[in-house]
Amino acid sequence: MQEERVILTEANIASSCRSFHKPGEYLLLPRSNRVEHALPHFEGVEVQVLASPELGTEFVQHELIIQPNGKTTKPLDKKLEHFLFILEGELRFILNGKKHHMVQGGFCWLPPGLTFEFENKSEENARLTWMQRYYQKADGVPIPDAIVANEKDVEAKPVDTYMEQHLTPYEDIGFDMGINLQVFDPGVHFSFVETHVIEHGLYMLYGQGVYWLNGDYMEVKKDDFIYLAAYCPQFFYPTGHDKSAYLLYKDVNRDYTFGLSER
Repeated sequence: MQEERVILTEANIASSCRSFHKPGEYLLLPRSNRVEHALPHFEGVEVQVLASPELGTEFVQHELIIQPNGKTTKPLDKKLEHFLFILEGELRFILNGKKHHMVQGGFCWLPPGLTFEFENKSEENARLTWMQRYYQKADGVPIPDAIVANEKDVEAKPVDTYMEQHLTPYEDIGFDMGINLQVFDPGVHFSFVETHVIEHGLYMLYGQGVYWLNGDYMEVKKDDFIYLAAYCPQFFYPTGHDKSAYLLYKDVNRDYTFGLSER
């Protein structure tokens, strides 16, 4: 019997790909279109790169899938600041030798110079998203201490039309990395189109919706990643009958003169 041949067309390629990249503006990267790779000093860990300087970002963001007994094989310290958020499962996290048990919704922010390790001692995969960037020191402003907590313990406050939890309390000017969890009730949306200097890394935690990005409508759902460049006009509204929420990274509390060159 002759094997059927699959004829690739623009239509059937498009039907299996929701990923979309508009250089200099935004990137939509669903889990179904990502590629795994490995990193040094990780064992039993699949790595997906979500954002990197190759995209034009000032930060790096990964998703890590940690298999049972998966772990770091040495303490990690890259002289960067870090933010890690448990998307699924549980991990034993070791910060400067002190052990913490982290479950879904658990997170930590680490100032530069601290070492950390993790290990999955459960029988199920764990997933986390990991953000890194160089901390921008400000004269006379102390670097904040590490945070290890769970989003359930962070107060939600109304902002614009939605509820927001500041996982890094960037009301403290020492933080240059702002991490929010933004929750939208059905029918709630931004009250205006935002356009600003801040770049974003956005991870959909649950629900679904439509993001309007500089004139383009993008359907988004759980586990999608979106990168928004500085000054990209943006507007979000949820769809469906349930709440929607995403984890949002942004750069905060600095004056942006670091990119200037003397003339």
